Amino acid sequence: MGWLSMTASGMAPHATPKAYLDAQFTFPPDPDKGRTTGLRVLKSSVRSGAWYAACQSYEADGTSLVFAAICLIRWNPKARDGYVFAYKDMEESMGPYRYDCPASILDLLDPPRNEHAAQWREHCRQRLALTSRRKPRPGDTLVLAEALTFTDGHSERTFRVVASGKKTRLCRMSDGVGVRITNLMSRAWTIVPPPAAPHVS
Repeated sequence: MGWLSMTASGMAPHATPKAYLDAQFTFPPDPDKGRTTGLRVLKSSVRSGAWYAACQSYEADGTSLVFAAICLIRWNPKARDGYVFAYKDMEESMGPYRYDCPASILDLLDPPRNEHAAQWREHCRQRLALTSRRKPRPGDTLVLAEALTFTDGHSERTFRVVASGKKTRLCRMSDGVGVRITNLMSRAWTIVPPPAAPHVS
C-alpha cells in the first residue's frame, strides 16, 4: 500500500499521529459489513518516523492473535499545502525495514506467523541489545569482540577509555596511542569497569 496523506481536519478529532493510528487500528467485528474479525491496539509507540503497535485481532468465538503493526509516518504541522500527516501501513509478516520497536511491544506478541516476522523481531531485539548498552566512561576498559587493524598496521581489541576535556577517547592498551573507531555503538564489545576503590573503615 502507498502513502495516505491528510489535512488536520482529515485527522479530526485526533490531534497526533499516535491518536489517529490507535483509532484506525481499533474496530469491532461487523458481520453486517462482512467483517468477522475485530482489532484492538494493546500498546503503541511513535519513534524515529514510525508507529509501532501490538495489535490483537479477535474473532466472535474468542480466538485471537497478537501481532505487530507498523506505520511509517510523516508529520509536519506547519506544512504549506495543509497536508500535515501521511502514513504507510504494513505489518511484521511483510518484513519491514524499521527496527526501532520497543521491547514493551515485542513482549506482547504471539509467536511469529512466518519467517519475515521472526527475522524482523530478531533485528529489533538485536538493535535493542546494542542501544541499551551504556556508553564507555573514563576509567573503563573496552574490549572488542574482534580485533581491528588500524592504518598504521597495528591490530588491537582492548582499549582504555580516557577523558579528553569534556569528551572521551580511546587509547590502545598495548601502546597508549589514541584512536577513533567508527560506528562504535554498532559493534560488538564489552566493558570492563575500573576496580572498585578499597573500603576504608
